[in-house]
Amino acid sequence: MTLRNTFSYFGSLLTFFFFLDTGLSTEYQWSTNLRYRLKSDTSPLVEPGSLSSVYEMRSRLGLHILSGAVSGHFTLQDSRTLGAEDNYAGLANSTVSAFFYQAYFNFRYRNQLIQIGRFELPLGKQRIMAKNNWSNVGRSFEGVLIKNKRPFGEMLAFSLPIIESKEAYHNDRKDTWLNGLYFKYDIPGLNNSSVAEIYIMDFQDSTAALSYSTYGGRVDGGINSFTLESEYALQSSKNISSQLLSVNLGYKPANKGFMKKMGLGLDFLSGDDTSTVEMEGFSKYFGARHKYHGFYDYTKHKKFMDHAHEGLREFNFKWNFNFLFNTNLLVALHDFTSGDGSTHYGQEMDLIFKKSISDELSLEQGIAFYKPNDDDSILNFVYLMLTASL
Repeated sequence: MTLRNTFSYFGSLLTFFFFLDTGLSTEYQWSTNLRYRLKSDTSPLVEPGSLSSVYEMRSRLGLHILSGAVSGHFTLQDSRTLGAEDNYAGLANSTVSAFFYQAYFNFRYRNQLIQIGRFELPLGKQRIMAKNNWSNVGRSFEGVLIKNKRPFGEMLAFSLPIIESKEAYHNDRKDTWLNGLYFKYDIPGLNNSSVAEIYIMDFQDSTAALSYSTYGGRVDGGINSFTLESEYALQSSKNISSQLLSVNLGYKPANKGFMKKMGLGLDFLSGDDTSTVEMEGFSKYFGARHKYHGFYDYTKHKKFMDHAHEGLREFNFKWNFNFLFNTNLLVALHDFTSGDGSTHYGQEMDLIFKKSISDELSLEQGIAFYKPNDDDSILNFVYLMLTASL
């Protein structure tokens, strides 16, 4: 879709909903999210003594429609790197295109809400399933989602086609699917929002040897000022056996002054043992990574997209402060080691400043310092992000 066709598409959509509003008793609500971000780093891939800076822009236009028992939601998104080859300033006939980041409708059947289309699907603390908001594109899925809310909690069931094979002869066994069940229960007798979660997911890959099931659970609760959040997951199949474990202890002062909260955590991802036939690396194919493993993208311990990596054993210590001018400051320290403890990757310190300028505008700046264990240099990553939500 060319840039000209993109504007034509936007115009047609706006015209359609204008007549929809004037001719039918349909309720709708518009939303806009614009994000501008500068990223700069000194990774080993950057020429020595130089900086590598990238400017990104993400624009989202949302529309929520309610008509009787059926509702719909559409989010158009344009994501681009400014100055990239396909959208040079002043370039004609650009190939940059907008697309539907989300497009789904909901309807109720008895006690269940059924959602069909393209949508985000973050689950729990997003270690396994994340919307990946850090990405300039984000992450959404296509398929069917069924929600069933009860007084004691919530159940989700979903079926998501990931890859549809396109060979000369179609064969459903060569498609890739993700199916799952997710249960969330309220825990009585503890702090508000204390929950327990159980989930089962089945990942069917077009290559049978890479298919596996994930079984996991998470608890998140607290007593007075102390909190505990922990998650365990097991991935298993004929060829795969891997684990994830996260334990996080927190403290939130009753009277929040300078310090808002602090926490000590352990994150463990099993790594592959190359001496065995099985694959033991835990795959976070759809899970969050920046959210838990620091902001510096050190290649040795940041991917976890498959089962062939060395795993991770990470200790972290985090503080949240009320800083100057009503700014929130997060200070995070990370220590990274391979899953079996044999290789020490390095250490990282993150400083993240967040400030709400108004109800519609927010500013965020992050600075990450990374010290590789096998190098005397200190690598750094800096970003500045301005977000407007209307």
